[in-house]
Amino acid sequence: MQTKGQKPQIDWSITIPSLLILLAISFFFLFANVSSNSLLSTIFELTTNVFGGIYQIYIFLVLLLLGYVSVSKIGNIRLGEGPPPHSTLSWGSMLFCSCIGSSILYWGLIEWGYYMMSPPFGLEPMSSQAAEISVGYTMFHWGLSGWATYAMAAVIIAFYYFVKKIPNLRISVACGFTKENGKEKFGKIVDTFVIIGLSAGVAVSAAIGTPMISQGLYHLFGIVPSLVGNIIIALFLAFLFGASAISGINKGVKFLSNFNSIIALGFILYVALAGSTSFIANNAANSLGVMLQNFSYMSFYTDPINKSGFPQNWTVFYWAWWISYVPIMGLFIAKISRGRTIRQVAVSTTIMGSVGSWLFQTVLGGYGIDKQLSGSVDTIGKLQAGGDYEAIIALLNSLPFGNIVIFAFIIITFIFLTTTCDSSAYILASIATKDITDDMDPSKFCRLLWSIAIIAWPIVLLIVGGIDAAKLCSVLGSIPILFIFYKMIRNFLKDVRKYIDSD
Repeated sequence: MQTKGQKPQIDWSITIPSLLILLAISFFFLFANVSSNSLLSTIFELTTNVFGGIYQIYIFLVLLLLGYVSVSKIGNIRLGEGPPPHSTLSWGSMLFCSCIGSSILYWGLIEWGYYMMSPPFGLEPMSSQAAEISVGYTMFHWGLSGWATYAMAAVIIAFYYFVKKIPNLRISVACGFTKENGKEKFGKIVDTFVIIGLSAGVAVSAAIGTPMISQGLYHLFGIVPSLVGNIIIALFLAFLFGASAISGINKGVKFLSNFNSIIALGFILYVALAGSTSFIANNAANSLGVMLQNFSYMSFYTDPINKSGFPQNWTVFYWAWWISYVPIMGLFIAKISRGRTIRQVAVSTTIMGSVGSWLFQTVLGGYGIDKQLSGSVDTIGKLQAGGDYEAIIALLNSLPFGNIVIFAFIIITFIFLTTTCDSSAYILASIATKDITDDMDPSKFCRLLWSIAIIAWPIVLLIVGGIDAAKLCSVLGSIPILFIFYKMIRNFLKDVRKYIDSD
C-alpha cells in the first residue's frame, strides 16, 4: 500500500492485458471485413434475442432495489467524512454532462422519427398514435431505469471506498475480489472486462458524435464529410479530453461540466422559445403521461408474437449501452460524492439525471415532430434515405439564426463528448492504479495513456461500420458487465447488512 506523499503507481498487470485486448478487437474489426457482409446484423440479432428478456427484467429489478435501498436504513449511511467537496449545482453538472454525453443531442432530434416509422405495440406506422408515443418512448429509454443503474453502481462503489475505506477505486473490490480473500488475480480479470466494456460504451458515443460534428462543419464551412475528416475530429477530441484529464476532476471535468451546463440549457431554452412553445410544452406533458402509463409494459415488452424487432433494436440496445457504462459512471459518481448519504446519491442521481434527459428529449423531440407535422422539415424522409446527420442539421437550420444555432450545437457536442471521454479516461486510469486514496489522482502519464487508448476503438468503428458496428460493440461489451454488476449487488447487500448490524 502506498504511504502518504508517495506517487500513485500504474498497475501494469491490468493495463497491459487491457490494451492488448483492445488492440486485438480493433484489428478484428479492421480486417474481418465485418461491414461488407451480414456478420454485424447476424451477431446483433442473435445476441439481443438471447439476452433481450434478461436485460429488461434485470434493469427493472435494479430500479426496484434502488428504491428499497433509498427508503431503508441503508439510505442513512454517509459516504465519507466532512462536507461534500462540490456544491450541489457543480455535482449535478458533472454527473449529467459526464454521464450522458453528446448522444442525447443526436437521439433527441431524430429518435422520435424512427419510432414513428416503425412504432412499437403493433401501431400503424406514421399514425397519430405512433407520433403520440414516440417522445414518450424516448423518455423511457433515457429515464429512470437507465439512471437507476448508474446510481446503484455509484452507491455500491462509494460504500466500499468511503465507508469500508478500501483504497482501490475498482469494480473488483465491490465484487469482493481482494488480496484479503485471496481472489486478487480473479479481480484483475474482472477489472479488465470492465475496461473493455467501458471502451465499448465510449466507442458508441464517439462514433455517433464525431460524424454529427463533421456534418455541422460541412453546413457552415463547406468542409465535405469524409472518413479522414472524422478521424481528424476524433484525434482533436482526444487532444482536448487528454488535456482535461491531466488537469483532474476539480479543474478539467468540473470546469467543462459547469460551462457546458450553462450553454446547453441556453440552447434548449432557445429551441423551446424559437419553436412552437405551446406545442412543445403540451407534447412534453402528454409524453410524460404516455411514458408513466405504459412504464411497466415498456419495461417488459419483447414482442414475441409480431416479432417486429422493436424492443431488440431499441430497448435492449439502450439497456446494453447503459450497462456498458455502469462500472465507469458508478466509479465517477462515487468519486465526486464524498460527504453525501447513500439516499442522496441514489435519489439525486436518478431524478436529476432523468429530468435533465427528459428536458432535452421533450424539447428537441417536440420541435422535430412539430416541424414534421407542419411539413416544414421532412425529417422522416431524410431518415428513410439514411441521412441521420442531414436530418439533424436540417432541423437545426430551420430555427431562426440557423447557422449560429448549428455552431453552438457543434460546441456543445464537442464539450459533451470531451466530458464523457474525460471522466472515462480518468476512471480508467484510476482502475489501472495500484492504490489510490480520496485525495489522490492517477499519474498524469496514466491519464494520458488511457485518453489515447479509448479513442482508438471509435476511430476503428468509424472506418468499418459506423452506428451498426457501434451498436454491436455496445451489446457485446455489456454482457460480461451484466454478470459483474450482479456480483457487485450481491456482495454489497451482504456487507451492508453486516455494517448496519454492527453499527
